[in-house]
Amino acid sequence: MKGSKKSSKKNSVVTVIMMIMIGCVIVGTFAYLYNREDKEKAEPEIVQTEAQKLLEKDLESTYPATPREVVKLYSRFSMCIHNDELTDEEFKKLGEKVRILYDKELLEANPSEEYLMNLATEVAEYRKSEREIKSYSIDSGDNIITWKEDGEEFARLLATYSMREGKEYNVVCHEFLLRKDEAGLYKILGWRLADKSDAE
Repeated sequence: MKGSKKSSKKNSVVTVIMMIMIGCVIVGTFAYLYNREDKEKAEPEIVQTEAQKLLEKDLESTYPATPREVVKLYSRFSMCIHNDELTDEEFKKLGEKVRILYDKELLEANPSEEYLMNLATEVAEYRKSEREIKSYSIDSGDNIITWKEDGEEFARLLATYSMREGKEYNVVCHEFLLRKDEAGLYKILGWRLADKSDAE
């Protein structure tokens, strides 16, 4: 009888210890999950703005490879500069960055300080007129014309911009002219308004 009592007490002690251990595991699991949720709430995912993405682009080492990609990137810059709320520093840095896409002749005709002043005036007019670039599309494939002249290589293509001004929507087409520089990179030499029929 004494032996069975000892065995019963021993079993009870083991049961109690097991219950305590299970309790600790449950409490620990809940504490871990609770702390993880708090940490996730305390550290929200940082979402970059379009301006930040463009400013991080290293155009010295990863310059667009084709005329279409150059105009596409220029259009991204233009859409961001004209549409988004930017700090003065972001505006200046984006303006300087887009100039990397310009041909040396275009840069000479538009000195940096003058260019930024004109761009600021243009953006102010956009705001005043409630004008916004909604989307854009760039020519591709056979629509891009390339040729050589006096030992230099040129490209011509169209970009179509969907615009909103107040409650009205319209489409604006620009014909871009690009020229390869000494490093073999296509740079924007200039652009002009084009007819909608040209885009079609």
